[in-house]
Amino acid sequence: MGDLTLQAQVKPYILTRYNDGGRSGANLNETVLTTANVNSNSFGRLFLLPVDDQVYAGLLYFPGLPMTGGTHNVLYAATMNNTVYAFDADSLGTGAPLWQRNFNGTGRPTTNEDVGGSCANYQDFRGNIGIVGTPVINPTTKTMYFVTRTVESGGTVQRLRAIDITTGADRTGSPATIGATVAGNGEGGSTISFNSLTQNQRPALAFAKNTVYISWASFCDTQPYHGWVMGYDSASLAQVGVYNTSANGGLSGIWMAGAAPMFDNAGNVYVSTGNGSWNGRANLGESLIKLQSRTLKLMDFFTASNYNSLNGSDMDFGSGGPTAVPGTKYLVTGGKEGKLYLLDATNLGKIAAGDAQIPQVFQAVNTTARPSSTHHIHNANPWWQSPQGLNVYVWGENDYARAYRFDTTAQRLVTTAAVVGPVLPPVGMPGGMMSISAKGSQAGTGILWATLPRYGDANQTIVGGELYALNAETLALLWSSTGPNEDYFAFSKGSNQIIANGKVYVAGVSKYIGVYGLKSSGVVAQNKAYLKTATGSTSCNGTETPDKAVNGTWSGGNGDKWCSQATNPTLTIDLGSVTTVSRVVIEHAGAGGETFDFDTADFTIQLSTDGANYTTAATVTGNVVCITTHDIAPVSARYVRLNITKPAANGDGSARIYEVQVF
Repeated sequence: MGDLTLQAQVKPYILTRYNDGGRSGANLNETVLTTANVNSNSFGRLFLLPVDDQVYAGLLYFPGLPMTGGTHNVLYAATMNNTVYAFDADSLGTGAPLWQRNFNGTGRPTTNEDVGGSCANYQDFRGNIGIVGTPVINPTTKTMYFVTRTVESGGTVQRLRAIDITTGADRTGSPATIGATVAGNGEGGSTISFNSLTQNQRPALAFAKNTVYISWASFCDTQPYHGWVMGYDSASLAQVGVYNTSANGGLSGIWMAGAAPMFDNAGNVYVSTGNGSWNGRANLGESLIKLQSRTLKLMDFFTASNYNSLNGSDMDFGSGGPTAVPGTKYLVTGGKEGKLYLLDATNLGKIAAGDAQIPQVFQAVNTTARPSSTHHIHNANPWWQSPQGLNVYVWGENDYARAYRFDTTAQRLVTTAAVVGPVLPPVGMPGGMMSISAKGSQAGTGILWATLPRYGDANQTIVGGELYALNAETLALLWSSTGPNEDYFAFSKGSNQIIANGKVYVAGVSKYIGVYGLKSSGVVAQNKAYLKTATGSTSCNGTETPDKAVNGTWSGGNGDKWCSQATNPTLTIDLGSVTTVSRVVIEHAGAGGETFDFDTADFTIQLSTDGANYTTAATVTGNVVCITTHDIAPVSARYVRLNITKPAANGDGSARIYEVQVF
């Protein structure tokens, strides 16, 4: 068998999660950004694109697309409110989307209060749970495919949508309601039926050989559930294949932290599974599974020999997705143990004591930095043919970024990292969400991009995010989003950044997409509160003054905030002139590295044109999130006032505000 990787096209098309069918995670056609110009002097955030809800799905990019009104490089985003946006990717954020469309119909999105019965309300997502899995685009027909999730007449419905990427209009046959049954005697009865409420469509959708593939896991292991893969004809949306990972058992979900199924050149499908039943036949938990193109018949599998202990300690083998080793018949995949498995795609090896039947397995996430913490691999591992050799990149939680070299003679990975990065993430999950940009293998062009939490554990809570750029040859730090007005607010743990045409696009859960690039491209000053006059109740000390809440940064330590111990403290910002206000973003204690228990619990946002007469634009009670986004019906205002009635959820009497940004 030859090269597994389905190569990306010559232009920087990003039409699928991790760029191509082999999931290389690399745009090798980036000619603008280099290790020389990605630095704090030349590079930064250009603008923010507002959307209507959190973004967990990955972003997509189609260059030179003819649409009504001209030809555009188009950025696509999908939100948890079941809304899809098409933006001019080079618009500097100054205009409306090229088009946007909401797919709730007569229903509403599922919410975290509807699912996750095993843990009460589901906490990995908070609020709406609409489009989660990254869409995929068929470039020939210019059709986008994605799954919406709505509650209608008290019931949950999942639908496969196919739309024209130039208009957002439905294609013939769209939408198709998702459902399936398989024979079995596992959880759910003698015939196993797809449960649209409990099945979480977390992985990215995938497209190959006129077939769209969708896969599922669960919300908080709420049973009964199974791992499902379904295939649909890309033209008619007729279901052409169904596979269930645990038909005679249970669990074995396919989630892969949002990664996509991998393909070989025959279009066969590779997915990994988490905790669940195993019998080597109908039940394949803790496994890497190969399914036949289109029909989804089981062709082969690999199961970790210690699957019983993985099940017993919630150490999903399938927390990461498979990626092809470029130019070979091999693939790699990693899970919660932090091990990388090198597998032969032509003979996955099934199961054997000590995993002796496979080419290689080793501990890729180093445990010495934080030996008592977790060392999971989430999402997928990008590859790059660097000038020094073929590298795979691993950034597990509680460890530094590492590049491992593939020895093309031995056809094995060198188990000592070739280079190690300088940044240790905060304690907790999920490690780095990574991508590569480079001009082929040219020296000085390879950059490893990664988003990580800035502070705190992103497991079952929302945390601030940070974007890093590292030299992909040396893993030296080039730049990070710590400068004034450079952050993208809250971290989206299921969405990797994309790089195209000199720009980096980062999705977040604060209802924004951050767009980064060379500052010479033009920086838009969207934050109307930046460096404006701020006054407030008496500060905790002489340094934690109101001006710290409008200096555009959170990164100056605990002193980079306004703090007040006054009763019902207030913070007022004078925008300088009357302007239109439609959104306010507040970064609370946890955004600056303090305990999340100090996040502002109860507060109101008030607006005024004259500084004397205020109207309440937003009222918040019981907040537990470190970065909050408040949408306001567009209104004229000059003054923005924050009134705090409960400074912290744990009863602490100090108000702590790291940043207030007004849009």
